[in-house]
Amino acid sequence: MMALVTRVLVVLAAFVAASIVAAFVITFAMLMEWQEILAGTGAGWLAVGFFALIVSAKTLLPAMLLIAIAEGLGIRSVLFYGACGGAGLVALYYGLGLAERGPGGLVGRDLEIMAGAGLAAGLVYWMIAGRRAGCWRQQDASSVGA
Repeated sequence: MMALVTRVLVVLAAFVAASIVAAFVITFAMLMEWQEILAGTGAGWLAVGFFALIVSAKTLLPAMLLIAIAEGLGIRSVLFYGACGGAGLVALYYGLGLAERGPGGLVGRDLEIMAGAGLAAGLVYWMIAGRRAGCWRQQDASSVGA
């Protein structure tokens, strides 16, 4: 039972860290043109915090569903977490109505930034928690037999 509680705490910490990394990527990629404005102020850190709050709040339920599936099935593939992170933030981009639906097509700079931020978040999650997905069941099984 203790292994499960520890695992839940690790998963939550990994989710928060992944949200912060996604916020860094989004903030610094989208606001790169404004670097002169942000250079002397703390506005860049405020933007990181704002994007981290949005990313973590809007992606919490879908991410927890995918995390539960990955933990249950013991999926430890770095490609799974990277692809799910990228697809999740692209879906968030469209879900918030930020995508331009004009004749410009589906791929734009903003869409690429969101996909890259999701990929980075998925990789950070994998490094912290995903590469040991399902390990709590093996620890509980070994402690029951003892």
